[in-house]
Amino acid sequence: MRLHRHIPFIATAIAALACPLARAEELPASGPLPLGDVVAYARAHNPELEAARQRQAAARAVPAQAAAWDDPTLAAESWNSPRAVPYDAAENNILKLSQRLPFPGKLGLKGRMAARDADMAAADARMTELTVLESVKQAYWDLWLTDRHLAVYTRDLELARELAAGAAGRYAVGTGGQPDVLRAEVERTHIATRLVTTRLERERAAARLNELLSRGPEEPLGTPVDPGPAHLPGPLDRLLALAREHHPELAVRGAAVAREQDDVALARRSYLPDFDLTFERFYNRVGRDGYGAMIAMTLPLPFKYRRDAALDEAHARLASEEAMRRRAEDRTAAAVKRALAALEAAAAERELLAGTHLPQAEQSFAASREAYVAGNLDFTALVDSLRTIESTHLEHHEAAAAFEKAYASLETAVGGELPREERP
Repeated sequence: MRLHRHIPFIATAIAALACPLARAEELPASGPLPLGDVVAYARAHNPELEAARQRQAAARAVPAQAAAWDDPTLAAESWNSPRAVPYDAAENNILKLSQRLPFPGKLGLKGRMAARDADMAAADARMTELTVLESVKQAYWDLWLTDRHLAVYTRDLELARELAAGAAGRYAVGTGGQPDVLRAEVERTHIATRLVTTRLERERAAARLNELLSRGPEEPLGTPVDPGPAHLPGPLDRLLALAREHHPELAVRGAAVAREQDDVALARRSYLPDFDLTFERFYNRVGRDGYGAMIAMTLPLPFKYRRDAALDEAHARLASEEAMRRRAEDRTAAAVKRALAALEAAAAERELLAGTHLPQAEQSFAASREAYVAGNLDFTALVDSLRTIESTHLEHHEAAAAFEKAYASLETAVGGELPREERP
């Protein structure tokens, strides 16, 4: 696989590491609102992402603790002392320093298991980032779609007013009927109502995006930028290879399998003893002072059944994680296939609407309008033509938004951002 295909994933990883250190610029309250700025703001401010990063940082601090020795023990003993104070009246005083020494390799395995847990936390943080950013992109295109709907209804309201004025003029000179005037007013009111409800829908969409950005629901947002050309990333084999390499769920399952493998090794080492080393200093009232040393070890064999059960448990957990890894691989491949199919369907619909249906609807309305002016078409057919062009424009924008949402879902399924470039 060529190096340039990895650049989006490398750039994403660098941005994810750098965003806690840098504060994203404030988003514009008016004017263009680029998707890249919204994504950068979400990375820097979304509390769910911050919580995931802190969980990852906490997990990274565990391996050093798991692989460390127990604290040494310092003890003082006094023997045959006639009274508590002074201690120098005792016949014998002992100062002891003890240290527990696990069998070689046990602490290393515990540290590696904790490191695997940290790898899982890092992959979980990445999965959280993908999920949050997909939600941000979905909300962004919902906001864009309401703006496009507002533009369509605003245009159609002007057309309805023109038709209403024309119908009223024809009725005034006796060439048109009163039902046409009433029908024109009903249509104008109908579009005006949709315009009002769409403005409310725009507020709802903006509140949803502000929530994901950790902003107040009433904070103003600019106008989302129109999407670019609908290029398809592919083919499927390449996307599946990227998912196997980059999807964080697969990384979680791989780290979980490695952790359970280390746990099996640790369970085997539990049959081996641990040691206690003690160094002593004797202070004698009568006789010479001196030194002493002691070594002790645990005896695992009297309770071997407990170690056997622990080893069986470790093997079962390993088998379970291996099965879960296979399930994750199957689920990821299916998610990529579904997302790509949805993307291709949305692209086909968008292309068909933009290249065929929309021009035909525009031409049909223009022809119907001319025919009505010439007296060769009734007003009901003209209104139907207006509704057709309106629904075609709405479907075109909905298909464009569906494509962008499907693209965001495909990026989540693959495990990273995909370049917006035409397939070679």
